[in-house]
Amino acid sequence: MKKPTAPVRASHVNAGTAIPEEELAWPETSGRVVRLPRLHLEVDSRSTVTAYGGLALAADVLRRFRVAEKIDARVHVLKLYLPYHESDHVLAQALNLYAGGTCIEDQATLQHDEGVKRLLGACRLPDPTTAGDFLRRFDARRNPESLAGLRAAVDEAQEEVWGALAGRRKRKRDWAVVDLDGHTKELYGEQKEGADFDHRGRWSYNVLLASLAGTGECLGVRNRPGNQRSSEGAADLLADTLPRVGRRFAKVLVRADSDFDRRDVRKACEAEGAFFAFVAREAANRLAWAEAIPESAWKPFRTRAHRERQGHRAAAGFVPRRKKRNRRRRRARERGYTNLQLVRQWVAEIPWTPAGSDKTYRMVIRRQLIEESEGQESLFEFYRYRYVVTNLPRSWSPAEVIDATYQRCDQENVIEQMGSGLAMWRMPVAEFDGNCAWLEIGRLAWNLGKWIAQLALPPEVVRWEWKRFRQAFVHVAAEVVHRSRQRWLRFSPAHRFLDLLIAAHVQLQI
Repeated sequence: MKKPTAPVRASHVNAGTAIPEEELAWPETSGRVVRLPRLHLEVDSRSTVTAYGGLALAADVLRRFRVAEKIDARVHVLKLYLPYHESDHVLAQALNLYAGGTCIEDQATLQHDEGVKRLLGACRLPDPTTAGDFLRRFDARRNPESLAGLRAAVDEAQEEVWGALAGRRKRKRDWAVVDLDGHTKELYGEQKEGADFDHRGRWSYNVLLASLAGTGECLGVRNRPGNQRSSEGAADLLADTLPRVGRRFAKVLVRADSDFDRRDVRKACEAEGAFFAFVAREAANRLAWAEAIPESAWKPFRTRAHRERQGHRAAAGFVPRRKKRNRRRRRARERGYTNLQLVRQWVAEIPWTPAGSDKTYRMVIRRQLIEESEGQESLFEFYRYRYVVTNLPRSWSPAEVIDATYQRCDQENVIEQMGSGLAMWRMPVAEFDGNCAWLEIGRLAWNLGKWIAQLALPPEVVRWEWKRFRQAFVHVAAEVVHRSRQRWLRFSPAHRFLDLLIAAHVQLQI
């Protein structure tokens, strides 16, 4: 069976910023290069300039996949349109997050930007107070279909983007790897509806997230009280998510941590024909199984990162660098702390049949040899075991199962960027359903960046952090001009990503 390809990794090198040495300007006189001359200011009322010229790419995607029409067809929370429709509110809030707004109040920046309004073809945009009122209208008791309609609109747009990425042949793409995880969002508002105390005593929500590995697209998000387990409701989320993923991908693999090692989640995966690979819980009986495995069954194991380093060192022309002093280990010894060091690892596999089930799964066990030292005293050795439960076929070796399972840890970067890069975890209103709607709007804003990167930008852009993405493709000064009953954007040629931005705009028009 063909394995899923390795995820695209964003380069840590700031590519594209270097200037050839022969093109570097040189000061004509001696002294400092930064001279800070006296400046004079004036206002030109004839030009309409915006700092958010890169919103043109987001507008291209929204128009191409008719996102506004999908929202208006499914979301009905307004009785009168004075003058805004549901799509006006949703797109305004999504673009506010996409452009770097960290709360509803930041929507006023776009509201008062004449260039943004011209770019979007709008005479006005909703006020932040109106935006908050719109979120409060999502009420499952009075209008149970409103939130489901918003989710369905974003889901349909996502499927159409997948279809465009598959090409004209509409052939299914090979693999989709779905990562599940929970995120606890601590709250400071005492009147937040639906909040509760988590296991650490924090007043919070507990958000369940499903994302697509490699691209980081958000497949589904559910808000829950803080006292619930991370895996609570995961089976229902998979039942909603996996059917549409299966329509566009030939094979699906679901990965998660040990809290998702439960019967209903496994059944939800099998019901849709998906594979799963979950980190299994530690238990006394599983420890006994691991210790009963004969020594000949254990195979040496090296992590993927270790194998990559070994391959790099074996390459021709490799010159090793002098290893720097391990200051952390030195300080731990000085203070007499216990230091644990991983020495070697092995893998083995046994069949496992859950209690009350007639199905047998693969349980891959990783044995780790740990050295324990306290200061300069003698060393002690002990073994630690880690478990993975999976229904992947036998063509996957135990080492490959371990590699695939633990690549799910990259989802922690996705969750962190959703908070620091997009303000998706803001939870701006007191109503529980309103905050659920905010998460769906944040999901649309998050996916906009991922869709643009996949449809029209270099592959590594999909892995960029939001700060870098905005500086390159959102925060671009542009003049908005009406000419021949058309809207034109004039950019400065000094922007270093201008060629990519223009090429992306042309590609998204197709």
